[in-house]
Amino acid sequence: MKKITYIIGLLFTISSVTNAQSSEAWTLQKCITHAHENNIDIKRQKLNKELNENEFKQSKFDLLPDLNFNSNAELKSASNNSQVGGASYDGNTKSINSSLSSRVSLFEGFAKQNAIKKNRYALLSSEQDIKTMENEIMLQITKKFMQILYDEALLGVTKEQYEVSKLQVERTQKSVDAGKLALGNLLEIKSQSAREALNVTQQENNVLLAKLDLAQLLDLDDVTAFEISSPEMPDLTKFMAENPDAIYLNALSIMPQVESRNLLVTKNEFQLKETKGGLYPTLNAYAGYGTSAFFIADFKNEDFSTQYSDNLSSYIGLTLNVPLFNRFQTRTRIKNVKIGLDDARFQLQSEKLKLRKEVQQAYADATASYKQYLASEEAVKSYEESFAYTQKRFDLGMVTSVDYNIAKTDYTKAQLDLLQAKYEYILRSKILDFYNGKPIQL
Repeated sequence: MKKITYIIGLLFTISSVTNAQSSEAWTLQKCITHAHENNIDIKRQKLNKELNENEFKQSKFDLLPDLNFNSNAELKSASNNSQVGGASYDGNTKSINSSLSSRVSLFEGFAKQNAIKKNRYALLSSEQDIKTMENEIMLQITKKFMQILYDEALLGVTKEQYEVSKLQVERTQKSVDAGKLALGNLLEIKSQSAREALNVTQQENNVLLAKLDLAQLLDLDDVTAFEISSPEMPDLTKFMAENPDAIYLNALSIMPQVESRNLLVTKNEFQLKETKGGLYPTLNAYAGYGTSAFFIADFKNEDFSTQYSDNLSSYIGLTLNVPLFNRFQTRTRIKNVKIGLDDARFQLQSEKLKLRKEVQQAYADATASYKQYLASEEAVKSYEESFAYTQKRFDLGMVTSVDYNIAKTDYTKAQLDLLQAKYEYILRSKILDFYNGKPIQL
Protein backbone atom coordinates (compact mmCIF):
# COMPACT_ATOMS: atom_id res chain seq x y z
CA MET A 1 0.00 0.00 0.00
CA LYS A 2 2.86 2.38 0.85
CA LYS A 3 4.51 1.60 -2.49
CA ILE A 4 1.28 2.33 -4.36
CA THR A 5 0.88 5.63 -2.53
CA TYR A 6 4.49 6.53 -3.28
CA ILE A 7 4.08 5.76 -7.00
CA ILE A 8 0.90 7.84 -7.19
CA GLY A 9 2.63 10.70 -5.43
CA LEU A 10 5.61 10.45 -7.77
CA LEU A 11 3.37 10.55 -10.85
CA PHE A 12 1.59 13.65 -9.61
CA THR A 13 4.89 15.31 -8.75
CA ILE A 14 6.37 14.67 -12.18
CA SER A 15 3.18 15.84 -13.84
CA SER A 16 3.03 19.05 -11.84
CA VAL A 17 6.49 19.95 -13.14
CA THR A 18 6.04 18.97 -16.80
CA ASN A 19 2.50 20.24 -17.18
CA ALA A 20 2.52 23.28 -14.94
CA GLN A 21 2.02 25.66 -17.85
CA SER A 22 -0.05 23.46 -20.14
CA SER A 23 -2.66 22.23 -17.66
CA GLU A 24 -5.63 24.38 -16.78
CA ALA A 25 -6.95 24.34 -13.23
CA TRP A 26 -10.47 23.00 -12.83
CA THR A 27 -13.07 25.09 -11.03
CA LEU A 28 -16.02 23.45 -9.31
CA GLN A 29 -18.34 24.62 -12.07
CA LYS A 30 -16.04 23.25 -14.77
CA CYS A 31 -15.99 19.86 -13.02
CA ILE A 32 -19.78 19.79 -12.82
CA THR A 33 -20.23 20.86 -16.46
CA HIS A 34 -17.72 18.27 -17.66
CA ALA A 35 -19.47 15.50 -15.73
CA HIS A 36 -22.91 16.49 -17.03
CA GLU A 37 -21.60 16.32 -20.59
CA ASN A 38 -19.44 13.18 -20.34
CA ASN A 39 -20.66 10.96 -17.53
CA ILE A 40 -21.60 7.53 -18.89
CA ASP A 41 -24.59 7.06 -16.58
CA ILE A 42 -26.03 10.41 -17.64
CA LYS A 43 -25.50 9.53 -21.30
CA ARG A 44 -27.34 6.25 -20.78
CA GLN A 45 -30.18 8.08 -19.10
CA LYS A 46 -30.38 10.39 -22.10
CA LEU A 47 -30.65 7.34 -24.36
CA ASN A 48 -33.59 6.17 -22.28
CA LYS A 49 -35.19 9.57 -22.81
CA GLU A 50 -34.69 9.19 -26.59
CA LEU A 51 -36.44 5.81 -26.47
CA ASN A 52 -39.39 7.36 -24.65
CA GLU A 53 -39.44 10.19 -27.18
CA ASN A 54 -39.63 7.68 -30.03
CA GLU A 55 -42.48 5.83 -28.29
CA PHE A 56 -44.34 9.12 -27.85
CA LYS A 57 -43.96 10.04 -31.53
CA GLN A 58 -44.99 6.58 -32.69
CA SER A 59 -48.17 6.65 -30.56
CA LYS A 60 -49.19 9.82 -32.43
CA PHE A 61 -48.34 8.24 -35.79
CA ASP A 62 -50.60 5.31 -34.87
CA LEU A 63 -53.62 7.58 -35.40
CA LEU A 64 -52.82 7.79 -39.12
CA PRO A 65 -54.23 5.33 -41.67
CA ASP A 66 -51.88 2.75 -43.09
CA LEU A 67 -51.24 2.29 -46.81
CA ASN A 68 -50.13 -0.97 -48.41
CA PHE A 69 -49.34 -2.04 -51.95
CA ASN A 70 -49.52 -5.73 -52.80
CA SER A 71 -48.65 -7.47 -56.06
CA ASN A 72 -48.23 -11.14 -56.90
CA ALA A 73 -47.49 -13.11 -60.05
CA GLU A 74 -48.37 -16.80 -60.47
CA LEU A 75 -47.36 -19.42 -63.01
CA LYS A 76 -49.64 -22.46 -63.10
CA SER A 77 -49.22 -25.68 -65.00
CA ALA A 78 -52.49 -27.42 -65.94
CA SER A 79 -52.55 -31.23 -66.15
CA ASN A 80 -56.14 -31.52 -67.51
CA ASN A 81 -58.15 -29.77 -70.15
CA SER A 82 -59.71 -26.57 -68.93
CA GLN A 83 -62.38 -24.30 -70.34
CA VAL A 84 -62.04 -20.55 -70.91
CA GLY A 85 -64.88 -18.77 -72.75
CA GLY A 86 -66.16 -22.05 -74.18
CA ALA A 87 -62.76 -23.02 -75.54
CA SER A 88 -60.61 -25.76 -74.11
CA TYR A 89 -56.85 -25.53 -73.55
CA ASP A 90 -54.09 -27.64 -72.13
CA GLY A 91 -51.04 -25.65 -71.02
CA ASN A 92 -49.54 -23.15 -68.63
CA THR A 93 -51.27 -20.03 -67.30
CA LYS A 94 -49.86 -16.82 -65.90
CA SER A 95 -51.67 -14.35 -63.68
CA ILE A 96 -50.71 -11.00 -62.15
CA ASN A 97 -52.67 -9.27 -59.36
CA SER A 98 -51.99 -5.85 -57.83
CA SER A 99 -53.81 -3.91 -55.13
CA LEU A 100 -53.51 -0.78 -53.01
CA SER A 101 -55.28 -0.82 -49.66
CA SER A 102 -55.66 1.38 -46.60
CA ARG A 103 -57.15 0.94 -43.15
CA VAL A 104 -57.86 3.46 -40.38
CA SER A 105 -59.25 3.09 -36.89
CA LEU A 106 -62.37 5.15 -36.20
CA PHE A 107 -62.96 4.09 -32.62
CA GLU A 108 -60.99 1.88 -30.21
CA GLY A 109 -62.30 2.98 -26.84
CA PHE A 110 -59.92 6.00 -26.94
CA ALA A 111 -57.05 3.56 -26.37
CA LYS A 112 -54.73 5.28 -28.85
CA GLN A 113 -55.46 8.76 -27.50
CA ASN A 114 -54.71 7.57 -23.98
CA ALA A 115 -51.55 5.82 -25.22
CA ILE A 116 -50.32 9.18 -26.54
CA LYS A 117 -50.87 10.81 -23.14
CA LYS A 118 -49.27 7.85 -21.36
CA ASN A 119 -46.13 8.04 -23.50
CA ARG A 120 -45.98 11.81 -23.14
CA TYR A 121 -45.81 11.57 -19.35
CA ALA A 122 -43.27 8.76 -19.60
CA LEU A 123 -41.11 11.09 -21.70
CA LEU A 124 -41.48 13.95 -19.22
CA SER A 125 -40.56 11.59 -16.37
CA SER A 126 -37.38 10.46 -18.17
CA GLU A 127 -36.37 14.12 -18.58
CA GLN A 128 -36.69 14.58 -14.81
CA ASP A 129 -34.64 11.42 -14.27
CA ILE A 130 -31.78 13.03 -16.19
CA LYS A 131 -31.94 16.07 -13.92
CA THR A 132 -32.00 13.81 -10.87
CA MET A 133 -28.85 12.01 -12.00
CA GLU A 134 -27.16 15.32 -12.80
CA ASN A 135 -27.95 16.55 -9.28
CA GLU A 136 -26.54 13.37 -7.75
CA ILE A 137 -23.32 13.73 -9.74
CA MET A 138 -23.12 17.43 -8.81
CA LEU A 139 -23.34 16.63 -5.08
CA GLN A 140 -20.70 13.91 -5.39
CA ILE A 141 -18.36 16.29 -7.20
CA THR A 142 -18.96 19.06 -4.67
CA LYS A 143 -18.09 16.76 -1.78
CA LYS A 144 -14.91 15.52 -3.43
CA PHE A 145 -13.93 19.05 -4.50
CA MET A 146 -14.38 20.27 -0.91
CA GLN A 147 -12.33 17.31 0.32
CA ILE A 148 -9.42 18.46 -1.84
CA LEU A 149 -9.73 22.02 -0.53
CA TYR A 150 -9.80 20.72 3.04
CA ASP A 151 -6.80 18.44 2.49
CA GLU A 152 -4.85 21.31 0.92
CA ALA A 153 -5.69 23.60 3.84
CA LEU A 154 -4.73 20.81 6.24
CA LEU A 155 -1.44 20.45 4.40
CA GLY A 156 -0.80 24.16 4.92
CA VAL A 157 -1.33 23.79 8.68
CA THR A 158 0.93 20.74 8.96
CA LYS A 159 3.67 22.55 7.02
CA GLU A 160 3.30 25.57 9.26
CA GLN A 161 3.61 23.43 12.38
CA TYR A 162 6.62 21.67 10.92
CA GLU A 163 8.31 25.04 10.31
CA VAL A 164 7.61 26.01 13.93
CA SER A 165 9.19 22.75 15.08
CA LYS A 166 12.29 23.34 12.98
CA LEU A 167 12.71 26.80 14.47
CA GLN A 168 12.24 25.34 17.93
CA VAL A 169 14.93 22.75 17.20
CA GLU A 170 17.33 25.57 16.33
CA ARG A 171 16.48 27.52 19.50
CA THR A 172 16.77 24.42 21.66
CA GLN A 173 20.12 23.56 20.08
CA LYS A 174 21.44 26.98 21.09
CA SER A 175 20.09 26.58 24.63
CA VAL A 176 21.69 23.14 24.93
CA ASP A 177 24.99 24.51 23.61
CA ALA A 178 24.78 27.31 26.17
CA GLY A 179 24.09 24.84 28.96
CA LYS A 180 20.59 26.17 29.68
CA LEU A 181 18.78 22.97 28.68
CA ALA A 182 19.61 19.30 28.91
CA LEU A 183 20.38 17.27 25.79
CA GLY A 184 17.24 15.21 26.35
CA ASN A 185 15.10 18.27 25.62
CA LEU A 186 16.77 18.65 22.23
CA LEU A 187 16.28 14.99 21.38
CA GLU A 188 12.60 15.19 22.32
CA ILE A 189 12.09 18.29 20.18
CA LYS A 190 13.85 16.65 17.26
CA SER A 191 11.57 13.63 17.58
CA GLN A 192 8.55 15.92 17.51
CA SER A 193 9.94 17.65 14.41
CA ALA A 194 10.47 14.29 12.67
CA ARG A 195 6.90 13.26 13.44
CA GLU A 196 5.60 16.50 11.96
CA ALA A 197 7.77 16.03 8.86
CA LEU A 198 6.09 12.64 8.43
CA ASN A 199 2.70 14.29 8.88
CA VAL A 200 3.53 16.67 6.03
CA THR A 201 4.42 13.75 3.75
CA GLN A 202 1.27 11.85 4.68
CA GLN A 203 -0.91 14.90 4.10
CA GLU A 204 0.72 15.53 0.71
CA ASN A 205 -0.29 11.99 -0.22
CA ASN A 206 -3.82 12.65 1.03
CA VAL A 207 -4.06 15.67 -1.28
CA LEU A 208 -2.84 13.63 -4.24
CA LEU A 209 -5.26 10.80 -3.54
CA ALA A 210 -8.17 13.23 -3.11
CA LYS A 211 -7.37 14.75 -6.51
CA LEU A 212 -7.14 11.29 -8.02
CA ASP A 213 -10.54 10.44 -6.55
CA LEU A 214 -12.19 13.47 -8.18
CA ALA A 215 -10.35 13.00 -11.48
CA GLN A 216 -11.58 9.40 -11.68
CA LEU A 217 -15.13 10.51 -10.91
CA LEU A 218 -14.83 12.85 -13.92
CA ASP A 219 -13.57 9.91 -16.05
CA LEU A 220 -10.54 11.89 -17.20
CA ASP A 221 -8.04 10.17 -19.48
CA ASP A 222 -5.02 11.85 -17.89
CA VAL A 223 -5.51 12.02 -14.13
CA THR A 224 -1.89 12.99 -13.47
CA ALA A 225 -2.34 16.47 -14.95
CA PHE A 226 -5.44 17.21 -12.88
CA GLU A 227 -5.35 20.34 -10.72
CA ILE A 228 -8.19 22.31 -9.19
CA SER A 229 -8.60 26.04 -8.86
CA SER A 230 -8.83 26.96 -5.19
CA PRO A 231 -11.54 29.59 -4.78
CA GLU A 232 -11.57 32.22 -2.10
CA MET A 233 -13.54 30.65 0.70
CA PRO A 234 -16.57 32.64 1.87
CA ASP A 235 -16.64 34.33 5.26
CA LEU A 236 -18.53 32.23 7.72
CA THR A 237 -21.59 34.04 8.96
CA LYS A 238 -24.12 33.13 11.60
CA PHE A 239 -26.24 30.13 10.73
CA MET A 240 -29.55 31.61 9.57
CA ALA A 241 -31.22 28.74 7.72
CA GLU A 242 -34.98 28.52 7.40
CA ASN A 243 -37.06 26.05 9.33
CA PRO A 244 -36.46 22.54 7.90
CA ASP A 245 -40.19 22.13 7.19
CA ALA A 246 -40.13 25.26 5.02
CA ILE A 247 -37.05 23.98 3.19
CA TYR A 248 -38.76 20.63 2.65
CA LEU A 249 -41.87 22.24 1.17
CA ASN A 250 -39.68 24.22 -1.19
CA ALA A 251 -37.64 21.13 -2.13
CA LEU A 252 -40.86 19.21 -2.73
CA SER A 253 -41.77 21.59 -5.55
CA ILE A 254 -38.36 21.75 -7.25
CA MET A 255 -36.58 18.40 -6.79
CA PRO A 256 -36.74 16.43 -10.07
CA GLN A 257 -36.92 13.01 -8.39
CA VAL A 258 -40.29 13.94 -6.84
CA GLU A 259 -41.57 15.41 -10.10
CA SER A 260 -40.50 12.24 -11.92
CA ARG A 261 -42.56 10.09 -9.56
CA ASN A 262 -45.52 12.45 -9.94
CA LEU A 263 -45.35 12.10 -13.70
CA LEU A 264 -45.12 8.32 -13.46
CA VAL A 265 -48.34 8.25 -11.44
CA THR A 266 -50.08 10.25 -14.19
CA LYS A 267 -48.53 8.00 -16.82
CA ASN A 268 -49.95 4.92 -15.09
CA GLU A 269 -53.37 6.57 -14.83
CA PHE A 270 -53.49 6.98 -18.60
CA GLN A 271 -52.14 3.47 -19.06
CA LEU A 272 -55.14 2.24 -17.08
CA LYS A 273 -57.50 4.20 -19.35
CA GLU A 274 -55.71 2.80 -22.40
CA THR A 275 -56.12 -0.76 -21.12
CA LYS A 276 -59.80 -0.24 -20.32
CA GLY A 277 -60.27 0.69 -23.99
CA GLY A 278 -59.98 -3.03 -24.71
CA LEU A 279 -63.45 -3.50 -23.24
CA TYR A 280 -65.09 -1.34 -25.92
CA PRO A 281 -66.06 -2.27 -29.49
CA THR A 282 -63.71 -1.19 -32.25
CA LEU A 283 -64.73 0.34 -35.57
CA ASN A 284 -62.36 0.42 -38.53
CA ALA A 285 -62.73 1.75 -42.06
CA TYR A 286 -60.95 0.22 -45.01
CA ALA A 287 -60.65 0.86 -48.73
CA GLY A 288 -58.84 -0.71 -51.62
CA TYR A 289 -58.10 -0.49 -55.32
CA GLY A 290 -56.85 -3.37 -57.47
CA THR A 291 -56.57 -5.03 -60.86
CA SER A 292 -55.36 -8.24 -62.47
CA ALA A 293 -54.22 -9.83 -65.73
CA PHE A 294 -54.50 -13.46 -66.91
CA PHE A 295 -52.51 -15.16 -69.70
CA ILE A 296 -52.93 -18.64 -71.23
CA ALA A 297 -50.22 -20.37 -73.18
CA ASP A 298 -51.01 -21.01 -76.88
CA PHE A 299 -54.17 -18.96 -76.52
CA LYS A 300 -55.15 -15.58 -77.88
CA ASN A 301 -54.85 -13.22 -74.89
CA GLU A 302 -55.61 -9.56 -74.55
CA ASP A 303 -52.50 -7.46 -73.97
CA PHE A 304 -51.33 -6.62 -70.49
CA SER A 305 -52.34 -2.93 -70.39
CA THR A 306 -55.86 -3.68 -71.67
CA GLN A 307 -56.47 -6.33 -69.06
CA TYR A 308 -55.10 -4.10 -66.29
CA SER A 309 -57.44 -1.27 -67.25
CA ASP A 310 -60.47 -3.47 -67.89
CA ASN A 311 -60.12 -5.41 -64.61
CA LEU A 312 -59.84 -2.39 -62.31
CA SER A 313 -61.92 -2.65 -59.14
CA SER A 314 -62.28 -0.72 -55.90
CA TYR A 315 -63.93 -1.30 -52.57
CA ILE A 316 -64.70 0.47 -49.29
CA GLY A 317 -66.11 -0.84 -46.04
CA LEU A 318 -66.41 -0.79 -42.27
CA THR A 319 -65.41 -3.42 -39.74
CA LEU A 320 -67.06 -3.59 -36.33
CA ASN A 321 -65.54 -5.83 -33.69
CA VAL A 322 -67.38 -6.35 -30.40
CA PRO A 323 -65.36 -8.14 -27.69
CA LEU A 324 -67.63 -10.70 -26.07
CA PHE A 325 -65.24 -13.06 -24.35
CA ASN A 326 -61.44 -13.29 -24.53
CA ARG A 327 -60.81 -15.55 -21.54
CA PHE A 328 -60.71 -12.52 -19.16
CA GLN A 329 -57.39 -11.38 -20.65
CA THR A 330 -58.40 -7.70 -20.81
CA ARG A 331 -59.78 -7.67 -17.27
CA THR A 332 -56.60 -9.33 -15.97
CA ARG A 333 -54.48 -6.68 -17.71
CA ILE A 334 -56.65 -3.98 -16.13
CA LYS A 335 -56.08 -5.46 -12.67
CA ASN A 336 -52.33 -5.63 -13.26
CA VAL A 337 -52.22 -2.02 -14.45
CA LYS A 338 -54.14 -0.97 -11.33
CA ILE A 339 -51.50 -2.70 -9.23
CA GLY A 340 -48.81 -0.81 -11.15
CA LEU A 341 -50.66 2.45 -10.50
CA ASP A 342 -50.84 1.75 -6.77
CA ASP A 343 -47.14 0.92 -6.76
CA ALA A 344 -46.34 4.19 -8.56
CA ARG A 345 -48.27 6.07 -5.88
CA PHE A 346 -46.33 4.25 -3.16
CA GLN A 347 -43.07 5.15 -4.94
CA LEU A 348 -44.12 8.80 -4.97
CA GLN A 349 -44.91 8.66 -1.26
CA SER A 350 -41.59 6.91 -0.57
CA GLU A 351 -39.68 9.55 -2.56
CA LYS A 352 -41.33 12.33 -0.55
CA LEU A 353 -40.44 10.63 2.73
CA LYS A 354 -36.87 10.11 1.53
CA LEU A 355 -36.61 13.79 0.58
CA ARG A 356 -37.96 14.87 3.97
CA LYS A 357 -35.31 12.76 5.73
CA GLU A 358 -32.57 14.16 3.48
CA VAL A 359 -33.61 17.74 4.25
CA GLN A 360 -33.85 17.04 7.97
CA GLN A 361 -30.42 15.41 7.92
CA ALA A 362 -28.92 18.28 5.90
CA TYR A 363 -30.37 20.80 8.35
CA ALA A 364 -29.08 18.85 11.37
CA ASP A 365 -25.62 18.49 9.77
CA ALA A 366 -25.41 22.21 8.97
CA THR A 367 -26.54 23.19 12.47
CA ALA A 368 -24.12 20.78 14.18
CA SER A 369 -21.18 21.79 11.99
CA TYR A 370 -21.77 25.48 12.72
CA LYS A 371 -21.86 24.84 16.47
CA GLN A 372 -18.71 22.74 16.12
CA TYR A 373 -17.04 25.59 14.26
CA LEU A 374 -17.85 28.10 17.00
CA ALA A 375 -16.58 25.75 19.70
CA SER A 376 -13.41 24.99 17.74
CA GLU A 377 -12.78 28.69 17.23
CA GLU A 378 -12.86 29.28 20.99
CA ALA A 379 -10.65 26.24 21.57
CA VAL A 380 -7.99 27.53 19.16
CA LYS A 381 -7.82 30.86 20.96
CA SER A 382 -7.41 29.13 24.30
CA TYR A 383 -4.79 26.61 23.15
CA GLU A 384 -2.89 29.30 21.23
CA GLU A 385 -2.46 31.37 24.40
CA SER A 386 -1.52 28.27 26.38
CA PHE A 387 1.08 27.19 23.83
CA ALA A 388 2.61 30.68 23.60
CA TYR A 389 2.96 30.76 27.39
CA THR A 390 4.47 27.25 27.50
CA GLN A 391 6.90 28.09 24.72
CA LYS A 392 8.23 31.11 26.63
CA ARG A 393 8.68 29.03 29.78
CA PHE A 394 10.38 26.27 27.80
CA ASP A 395 12.83 28.74 26.27
CA LEU A 396 13.69 29.82 29.83
CA GLY A 397 14.11 26.24 30.95
CA MET A 398 11.12 26.36 33.29
CA VAL A 399 9.25 23.43 31.70
CA THR A 400 10.39 20.18 30.13
CA SER A 401 10.27 19.28 26.46
CA VAL A 402 7.46 16.84 27.27
CA ASP A 403 5.28 19.70 28.53
CA TYR A 404 6.21 21.74 25.47
CA ASN A 405 5.27 18.94 23.07
CA ILE A 406 1.97 18.35 24.85
CA ALA A 407 1.06 22.04 24.57
CA LYS A 408 2.09 22.15 20.93
CA THR A 409 0.19 18.96 20.10
CA ASP A 410 -2.95 20.32 21.79
CA TYR A 411 -2.65 23.58 19.87
CA THR A 412 -2.13 21.78 16.56
CA LYS A 413 -5.10 19.50 17.19
CA ALA A 414 -7.27 22.53 17.96
CA GLN A 415 -6.20 24.13 14.67
CA LEU A 416 -7.00 20.96 12.74
CA ASP A 417 -10.38 20.62 14.46
CA LEU A 418 -11.19 24.22 13.54
CA LEU A 419 -10.17 23.63 9.95
CA GLN A 420 -12.31 20.50 9.70
CA ALA A 421 -15.29 22.26 11.28
CA LYS A 422 -14.91 25.19 8.88
CA TYR A 423 -14.92 23.13 5.70
CA GLU A 424 -17.60 20.82 7.05
CA TYR A 425 -19.85 23.78 7.74
CA ILE A 426 -19.25 25.25 4.28
CA LEU A 427 -20.11 21.92 2.64
CA ARG A 428 -23.21 21.31 4.76
CA SER A 429 -24.52 24.83 4.24
CA LYS A 430 -24.06 24.44 0.47
CA ILE A 431 -26.01 21.16 0.51
CA LEU A 432 -28.77 22.84 2.49
CA ASP A 433 -28.83 25.66 -0.07
CA PHE A 434 -29.18 23.03 -2.79
CA TYR A 435 -32.38 21.66 -1.24
CA ASN A 436 -33.61 25.25 -0.96
CA GLY A 437 -33.22 25.74 -4.70
CA LYS A 438 -29.98 27.71 -4.65
CA PRO A 439 -27.14 26.77 -7.03
CA ILE A 440 -23.97 25.33 -5.49
CA GLN A 441 -21.15 27.79 -6.11
CA LEU A 442 -17.69 28.39 -4.67
